[in-house]
Amino acid sequence: MDPAPKHAALASQISTNREQVTRELNVLVRGGVLRKDDKALLVADVARLERMVSQVRGDAG
Repeated sequence: MDPAPKHAALASQISTNREQVTRELNVLVRGGVLRKDDKALLVADVARLERMVSQVRGDAG
Protein backbone atom coordinates (compact mmCIF):
# COMPACT_ATOMS: atom_id res chain seq x y z
CA MET A 1 0.00 0.00 0.00
CA ASP A 2 1.24 3.44 -0.74
CA PRO A 3 1.12 5.22 1.58
CA ALA A 4 0.95 2.61 4.32
CA PRO A 5 -2.06 3.04 6.59
CA LYS A 6 -1.51 4.70 9.95
CA HIS A 7 -1.05 2.21 12.77
CA ALA A 8 -3.84 3.86 14.76
CA ALA A 9 -6.24 3.44 11.83
CA LEU A 10 -5.39 -0.26 11.54
CA ALA A 11 -5.76 -0.70 15.29
CA SER A 12 -9.24 0.82 15.31
CA GLN A 13 -10.34 -1.51 12.50
CA ILE A 14 -9.29 -4.63 14.40
CA SER A 15 -10.15 -3.49 17.94
CA THR A 16 -6.64 -3.30 19.34
CA ASN A 17 -4.15 -0.55 20.10
CA ARG A 18 -1.55 1.20 17.98
CA GLU A 19 1.34 -0.23 19.99
CA GLN A 20 0.28 -3.82 19.28
CA VAL A 21 -0.09 -3.09 15.57
CA THR A 22 3.39 -1.56 15.54
CA ARG A 23 4.88 -4.60 17.30
CA GLU A 24 3.23 -7.09 14.96
CA LEU A 25 4.12 -5.20 11.79
CA ASN A 26 7.73 -5.03 12.99
CA VAL A 27 7.71 -8.81 13.55
CA LEU A 28 6.45 -9.31 9.99
CA VAL A 29 9.10 -6.95 8.59
CA ARG A 30 11.92 -8.63 10.56
CA GLY A 31 10.63 -12.01 9.40
CA GLY A 32 10.72 -10.96 5.75
CA VAL A 33 6.95 -11.19 5.21
CA LEU A 34 6.51 -7.43 4.79
CA ARG A 35 8.89 -4.79 3.48
CA LYS A 36 8.91 -1.06 4.02
CA ASP A 37 9.73 0.98 0.93
CA ASP A 38 9.77 4.70 1.72
CA LYS A 39 6.16 5.31 2.78
CA ALA A 40 4.79 2.10 1.28
CA LEU A 41 4.18 -1.21 3.02
CA LEU A 42 4.75 -4.13 0.64
CA VAL A 43 4.10 -7.84 0.98
CA ALA A 44 7.50 -9.40 0.34
CA ASP A 45 6.47 -13.06 0.74
CA VAL A 46 2.87 -13.62 -0.35
CA ALA A 47 3.02 -17.41 -0.03
CA ARG A 48 4.27 -17.22 3.54
CA LEU A 49 1.62 -14.65 4.48
CA GLU A 50 -1.07 -16.91 2.98
CA ARG A 51 0.23 -19.85 5.03
CA MET A 52 0.23 -17.75 8.19
CA VAL A 53 -3.37 -16.62 7.60
CA SER A 54 -4.49 -20.19 6.87
CA GLN A 55 -2.81 -21.41 10.04
CA VAL A 56 -4.50 -18.75 12.18
CA ARG A 57 -7.87 -19.45 10.57
CA GLY A 58 -7.42 -23.19 11.11
CA ASP A 59 -7.78 -24.02 7.42
CA ALA A 60 -6.87 -27.57 6.42
CA GLY A 61 -3.69 -28.00 4.50
